[in-house]
Amino acid sequence: MNDTVGPISEITEEAVRILEAAKANDVPLRLLGGLAIYLQSPSAKTQEQLKRSYKDLDFVTLSKQGAKTKALFTKLGYAGNKNFNALHGHQRLLFWDELHGRQVDIFVDRMQMCHTIDFRPRLYIDERTLSLADLMLTKLQIVEVNEKDMLDVMALFMDFDVENSDKGINSAYISDLLANDWGFNKTLDTNLKKMKAFAIENSFPNIVVERIDRLLTAMEKHPKTFSWKARAIVGERVRWYELPEEPR
Repeated sequence: MNDTVGPISEITEEAVRILEAAKANDVPLRLLGGLAIYLQSPSAKTQEQLKRSYKDLDFVTLSKQGAKTKALFTKLGYAGNKNFNALHGHQRLLFWDELHGRQVDIFVDRMQMCHTIDFRPRLYIDERTLSLADLMLTKLQIVEVNEKDMLDVMALFMDFDVENSDKGINSAYISDLLANDWGFNKTLDTNLKKMKAFAIENSFPNIVVERIDRLLTAMEKHPKTFSWKARAIVGERVRWYELPEEPR
């Protein structure tokens, strides 16, 4: 593979090209977002209800490899957003495919949006994408979740069971993460219930509803920390999420 060739127009092929180049150059890079779910989920490719177009590429890397990550994308034909990367490069990097008008968003160590997800301990679970549970969390941490994001997560619930391991949607990891964060728990609980209603209204297979229920039950039953219980007393009187700004 010649990784000095410029970006490919077909976005799935381009994602794979980038991931292969990252692996060849020892850059820790994992795909997230709808395209990552497309690579993981057979249903996203075959079910008419779930098919959609993908416009942008989203990745995660590690801060200790930030310089190598920037060099890789430059080598692959991308233009860095110099001002943004200089100011925010410790958290996030932006690159632009000038030929196809496509943005690449690279989160560094963690995603800090409506809620914060630290990817560092779990980046190597899958060779190409974030783990199934983390892919779901990145979608459902959005307070004003839209239909596109729900359809992406629906594909995960159609194809993967809820279980206590990363072979499926890891309910043990999710429940443990949320047991210390009332706000994130509140958002995920709300969005999973929206997804359940959406699945029923749109005649998705019963297994989807069963798996959502299983995850909700695991979250509810998991012992909560003192800080979770203290924040629960305050409840919705204080905003429990951040309002992320669009990068410029």
